Amino acid sequence: MTVKTVFRSFLCLLILNCLSCSQPSKPTSSSRAQPQPVTAEASASVPETKVYEVSKEDITKVPGITSRNISVEGVKLGDRTRDVDKLLGKPIKTEKLPKFYRSAYENHGIYLDIDRYAGKVTTIYINTNYYKKVKGDLSDLLAHGKLDLLKKSFGENPVQSTPELNAVMWQYPEKGIQFIHLKQAGTASYTLKLVEPKK
Repeated sequence: MTVKTVFRSFLCLLILNCLSCSQPSKPTSSSRAQPQPVTAEASASVPETKVYEVSKEDITKVPGITSRNISVEGVKLGDRTRDVDKLLGKPIKTEKLPKFYRSAYENHGIYLDIDRYAGKVTTIYINTNYYKKVKGDLSDLLAHGKLDLLKKSFGENPVQSTPELNAVMWQYPEKGIQFIHLKQAGTASYTLKLVEPKK
């Protein structure tokens, strides 16, 4: 036998050995696992929540609404940057802040805070400049800031605070909804701010 023949034989044995190792082993009848039937509980993992678009539906009339049920121009909390770019296009301006980017859209009527590291929407601001595009009482709320309408829409007991000198904020922490009244040089603006609901 020549060295070539021995080498070829060894190579063939090595290839056959590798091929036999790569095939899945067949279970024996005693170790064969019985397939488990899929139950309704397992197949229905998380119930899908309905999302209401502010430019198409009056969100103030939806009972139990939270920030997770609201979208603006198709964008909702948790959306990725690439989805925002597809839905809203290029922002008018973007500020780089320590933990997030704040971008303005739609004639400065919509602002989004996007987490710099996760690339997801963490906060949505809908302000007075966008009031003509929203439906129902939310339009009136953004245009005039009527406190009785706010309470009627989202609940009677908002948490009121003054985060800045010329600003008043009413919060519904369990809903992730905040309403901000900002006074500047004889004008007033109103903003609906959507954040993650507190649990």
